[in-house]
Amino acid sequence: MKAFLPSLDRGADDNLQEQIVRQFITAIAEGGLRPGQRLPSVRESAARWCVSRNTVVLAYERLEAEGYVEARSSSGTFVHRMPPGARQAITNPSAGLEAGESRRPRPARSALDPAFVDDSQHRPLQAVPLSLGFGSNMPLYRAREWRRVVQRLLAHDGWRGGGQFQPNAGLPFLRETLARWLTARHGLPVDARQVIVVAGLQQAHSIIARALLRPGRSVMLEDPCYVGKRRLYAAFGEGVRPVPVDEHGINLHDASFDGVGLAVVNPGCHVPLNVTLPLGRRRQLLAAARAAGTLVVEESMYDLLSLDDDPPSLLSLGGGQGVIHAGLFAPTLGGGVMLGYLVVPWAELQAVIETKLLMDNGLPWLEQEALARLIDSGELDQLLRRTRTVMMRRRQVVLDTQRRHLGEVTPVGTGKAPRMSWLLPEQWPDTAIFVARAAEAGIYVPGRYPLVPASDMKSPINARIISHGYGEIDDQEIDRVFSLMASL
Repeated sequence: MKAFLPSLDRGADDNLQEQIVRQFITAIAEGGLRPGQRLPSVRESAARWCVSRNTVVLAYERLEAEGYVEARSSSGTFVHRMPPGARQAITNPSAGLEAGESRRPRPARSALDPAFVDDSQHRPLQAVPLSLGFGSNMPLYRAREWRRVVQRLLAHDGWRGGGQFQPNAGLPFLRETLARWLTARHGLPVDARQVIVVAGLQQAHSIIARALLRPGRSVMLEDPCYVGKRRLYAAFGEGVRPVPVDEHGINLHDASFDGVGLAVVNPGCHVPLNVTLPLGRRRQLLAAARAAGTLVVEESMYDLLSLDDDPPSLLSLGGGQGVIHAGLFAPTLGGGVMLGYLVVPWAELQAVIETKLLMDNGLPWLEQEALARLIDSGELDQLLRRTRTVMMRRRQVVLDTQRRHLGEVTPVGTGKAPRMSWLLPEQWPDTAIFVARAAEAGIYVPGRYPLVPASDMKSPINARIISHGYGEIDDQEIDRVFSLMASL
């Protein structure tokens, strides 16, 4: 087969790396490069294309991160056996079936499952070919760094330490590594004793509710918010106090902190609206909570994949006082890596540790050791930098394509990959009708619409906002999605 030779325009606005990546994607999608085909080495490509080796290395890394190519140890780089353009047979479960056949339906998820989204009214029984899901199970999240560190543990280290019970608060190596990493990220000292390793944010909230929610004290929650979190706090507290979310995050204009024991917020990327809380509102929240003696719980789910400059975290602004910081690695490393952490102020630490002792006997060693090594070696930060580059390009493709087909729309939240939200133009039907029509046209939009708060509070954006991802869709499908949307 003739070797692939990109056509490079050195006077173009796009740099050479961008041009190489784009032309490789097109060649793979159109069949010019076939699954399993070996790509020329970095040295060979650099010489043939008259570019630097670093340009080729970065282009190959981005193509691997997006699932178009795969690096095989000691063998080279190959076109992925299942590149994004070939996923339609997987994304569409009816593909390859004879007439009359059907797949067995997946078991229903619990409403307290962290991955649960109650969209049964609008999602088809079978997945549709064009998915605007978030893609936590797609190649972009199958990090080679994670794979390498696990392989090293299994192949070379002989599971040393894996046969022992681990401390309930978490593997000491992981807690120490997280403390150093969080100190650098948030600009204030975090002690390893303050770090508690948890199995996802739902467990984190369960620990916090049991340990720290006092009789007669309610819980302030963003409205809307994740249904499992709302149900959990409603079950443990003296009631949930909803506060509306607008295009700038939680709106405290009419909120009262009297009688509120916990204020639970996601300032970096609110789910499901994807908005980021600005600095002024962060300070307002902390000041009001401090005056009322309210403990703030800060979620950090998508902050690791921030594409824009963010205000300081609540943990940082509060100087480590009055704020529990809860983080999760699943959105970065894949939905199955349900490892998270709590950073707990000293005043609340003993109650949190004692409560966790009642809930489990510690978490599996392998995942904790692998995550600690990933962070300690600097490989996690390398992964994050590479993934941000990929996601910034993907986001720009989505925004440009959206503008080309739909005209000017109002973005609401685009700062955290791979999530975005925007307002439906007024001349279009309401969001519930729009999402149903999209499903009929072959487009899956996650969630239940309209995004009405549990309290039925009126919000100027809830009836018009569309929230989705771009982690499961490749460049060629992006154009098709918004072309179909324009006809709805």
